[in-house]
Amino acid sequence: MIPDPALIQKLSGLEGYLDSRIKGQGHVIPRVCSVLERGELGLQPPDKPLGSFLFLGPTGVGKTELTLECSRYLFGEGALHRFDMSEFQHVDSVKLFLGDETGMPGRLGKVLANHRKGVLLFDEIEKAHRLIWDLFLQMLDAARITLTDHRTHNLSGFYVVCTSNIGSQQLMRPTRLPFATLERAVLAELHRHFRPELIGRFDEKIVFKPLTPETQREIAMIVIGEEVERYRKMGMDLTVDEETVEMLIRKGITKSLGARPMKRTVQKYLGDIVRERLKVSCLKD
Repeated sequence: MIPDPALIQKLSGLEGYLDSRIKGQGHVIPRVCSVLERGELGLQPPDKPLGSFLFLGPTGVGKTELTLECSRYLFGEGALHRFDMSEFQHVDSVKLFLGDETGMPGRLGKVLANHRKGVLLFDEIEKAHRLIWDLFLQMLDAARITLTDHRTHNLSGFYVVCTSNIGSQQLMRPTRLPFATLERAVLAELHRHFRPELIGRFDEKIVFKPLTPETQREIAMIVIGEEVERYRKMGMDLTVDEETVEMLIRKGITKSLGARPMKRTVQKYLGDIVRERLKVSCLKD
């Protein structure tokens, strides 16, 4: 088997791209790239998904963002299909996800009926009903699933990513313990929550680190830079001084949500500046 040189060239840039986009998780990216490269080169068994991950760690440390960037790099926009598993906690909500016996497709079935490749992201898998956990045994083991609506789908063209906050409290407590010790504690808690046959089916189980102040600043500067560039392309020049950066970090990164609010905070702040400028400009005219 001779791989496509263009594909090899593309994959050679994957790790650098992810390093530039995801901050504070340098231990994660090589492990993720290893799985993605095997999947893209056709080295994964044909009866498996292209790759599978279980990402663990606190909210807002990059689990979902990394998944988005992987999908964007490999498939372009629109190939990430995200499911919030907290919506399917109760037995009466399972059919919304899996479909029902009358043939009505659920949310997963609708995605799989219309797409043959991409990334399936299942956020906060621990919150899903146990009936859905059983589905993942099929999904990860054979890359084929038969849903409650009696339709069978092939997942061999997908990467499967699950995220979980299990064990996050172990990571968020003030401690001088090395990260490897905390990582083992998180994985031990994971094994107390899920059946070993499910955990064992994931290609990689990776614990993300909490964000350090240095990482928070890096993330803030990336988000600010993207937003400033967006306005520049619209013909508006904005500069953000150091005092404003510190304010945006304070408002955009929280203990409970990590860096998740940062993009929204920056968009609101810079959007308000532009709004005021436009109003003043119109009044002058």
